[in-house]
Amino acid sequence: MAPAPSRITLLAALLACGRALSPELVSQDSECYQSEASDCTLSALQRRAHSRSTEVIPGLSGLPDDPDEEGEGDDDEADEDAEDDEQSGEEDHQQEEAGHAEAADATTTPYTGPTMAPLDKNPPTPEPPVKKSINPIISRGNFLYDSVTGERFFAKGVAYNPRNEKYDHSFGSSVKVEGWKDTCVPGRPEGGIWTYTEDVIADEHEDTWSTDLEAIANLGANTVRLYNVDPQKDHSKFMNKAASLGLYVIVPLNGKDWGFLPAFPSPDCYTKEIEGYGNVGVNALSFAKQLVKQFSQFPNTLLFTVANELAQNDKNGFAAFPCVKALTRDIHRYQASCGASMRRVPLIYSDVDMGPPDRGEIAKYLTCALESEDDAVDAYGLNVYSWCDEAYPGDGKADNFKYSPYYQIKKDFEDLSVPML
Repeated sequence: MAPAPSRITLLAALLACGRALSPELVSQDSECYQSEASDCTLSALQRRAHSRSTEVIPGLSGLPDDPDEEGEGDDDEADEDAEDDEQSGEEDHQQEEAGHAEAADATTTPYTGPTMAPLDKNPPTPEPPVKKSINPIISRGNFLYDSVTGERFFAKGVAYNPRNEKYDHSFGSSVKVEGWKDTCVPGRPEGGIWTYTEDVIADEHEDTWSTDLEAIANLGANTVRLYNVDPQKDHSKFMNKAASLGLYVIVPLNGKDWGFLPAFPSPDCYTKEIEGYGNVGVNALSFAKQLVKQFSQFPNTLLFTVANELAQNDKNGFAAFPCVKALTRDIHRYQASCGASMRRVPLIYSDVDMGPPDRGEIAKYLTCALESEDDAVDAYGLNVYSWCDEAYPGDGKADNFKYSPYYQIKKDFEDLSVPML
């Protein structure tokens, strides 16, 4: 298995997104018309993937359907990679089980450690204004618009993923403040300790997210971005509460433990069979389609995140971008197959800001229609971990936008063909 290239320009020449998943494999997966039977489609696909674990799903165009057909010389390396993946997966599973056990123990075992004075309670959250209705947002060209009034929409948002974690003193070593001493005592958060994959907008957490949404609305925000959503749960309460506060929601279409898009080199990132899990492409698409079906009914669903910072997940992340296009294509086709019964919510890819020129080239690749318009994302997101000092640029110089880290970002994306957030 060749190492991942360091530049997306190499990928654009070598890799292209490909055909849809085998029709017979997903023929039973049409949630937009499925009944309300208890046996959900995801479970059916899981069983099907397990029962057909030896089947090879057609790969991406321009690449071999079977990764092994390029030559027998790759077999040993592929076997080693498979063993590494299996061992890593087993270790992750054990760590996850240990995390769940620790979380459960923390909420049931009486705490006998040191204590500290309780913190002052937050003052009551002011009542934010309530809206009677909220209009869907549409994408036209490289702008977002209110579908009813026609006014431009500018997202002012908050990333929402609260973690009720127990304080770890290893956090304190990262604080570089002269004279600071770590005197914090691990607390016992209300509602218990949540794992990273906790669905924080589920009904059982209403006491938490209801107050948080009011605080977010009082900040003047109009958008909330989510990270972990369980498609098996109902989220009507959260979405309706957000809508009443004038808040739009960006919904992720990937899971961490299930329904993830792995950063394997293409086409494995969309075709690989993982023992005990099934086909990554089938599971990713089925997971995403259930979320699309559930959240498309809400007028305040702003965007669906088709993938997030894929290149950060593995050394081969750059080589997996064709699978982002493949998943984008298949979700677009699912939306189209539902016709008027489903609003077509735009799809966005959210990338980490890795600086020029990579960030611009990745954006062009994912927003460009290669095989059809279906494989291009509708919007592009950039997670920018930069900020300006209070006095910028300082040293007696007058403030000037050209010294800002956002100046080059503006130049890189000023001609992007889709909305950018």
